[in-house]
Amino acid sequence: KETVDKISAGLLQTGISGNDMTAEGRDKVSIVSKNRPEWVMIDLAVMQIGAVLTPIYPTININELEFILNDAEVKILICNNKEDYEKAMSIKDAVPSLKDVFTIEEVEGIPSLKDLMNRATPEAIAEIQQHSSKIGYEDLATIIYTSGTTGKPKGVMLSHKNMLSNVMASIPCFPPGE
Repeated sequence: KETVDKISAGLLQTGISGNDMTAEGRDKVSIVSKNRPEWVMIDLAVMQIGAVLTPIYPTININELEFILNDAEVKILICNNKEDYEKAMSIKDAVPSLKDVFTIEEVEGIPSLKDLMNRATPEAIAEIQQHSSKIGYEDLATIIYTSGTTGKPKGVMLSHKNMLSNVMASIPCFPPGE
């Protein structure tokens, strides 16, 4: 929770939020990463301030990455490593909405997730609850893009209710606890 809150507060300090809370008005944050614990923490951090996460497969080709970042109007991109960062930086000028790019892995000379978390202030951490309290059950939580096998990738918008429904439907699949 402490890490998630620091990421949220760092994002708030960079100007990321739910803004007017419309699907179009919410700031978009993307992550290009392999599966790792920070991925989940970033997802939770983005959602709890009313922004929208747009996850992207790390194997995506450069043209589709540029398309998705532009289509979703992504403002912050968090990459797994230096290789993903360099891919993103090669198209940054073609993505007018993209303000900042960070890496999860710390690489000298490249802004990292740790740097983003270091932007957190006690005031920004205290502000998180104000943003969370505005989020509704039907509000947009994430935009997941298709693989683009039949053309350009298409964004699928999922609400918090969609995600909770999946969790609730999965519960019977797990044996009851002891």
